[in-house]
Amino acid sequence: MKKRKVKIFIISLVTLSIFGYLIYAGIRDTMTYYLTVSEVLAKPLQSFEEVVRVGGNVYADSVKWDAKDLRLYFKMKDEKASLNVEYRGVVPDSFKPGREVILEGVYRGEGKFIATTIMPKCASKYE
Repeated sequence: MKKRKVKIFIISLVTLSIFGYLIYAGIRDTMTYYLTVSEVLAKPLQSFEEVVRVGGNVYADSVKWDAKDLRLYFKMKDEKASLNVEYRGVVPDSFKPGREVILEGVYRGEGKFIATTIMPKCASKYE
């Protein structure tokens, strides 16, 4: 009887561990943590392939759109620093100069960021 209880306990523990890991792995990939522009510039460059998220405001007069190549160029800033951004693809409708955005992509050094995803932050209707 005692061996049966131990066996059930071990099977339950393994099952809970597997479910716990699956939940953790799912949440880890969808977390929305991001670095500021200053943090990206201060961070030592690990590799030109490291994907990071960076958040900041789009400089109002810096947006340049090349419709032929679907390329968007703009500057992004925080309180202390700015970053040149290049993005290729369809631009979200809510992307506007002066608004806050979160970008996902690769920092190439020397103030240049290649974005693969643009996520404009929505202004709250209660502000």
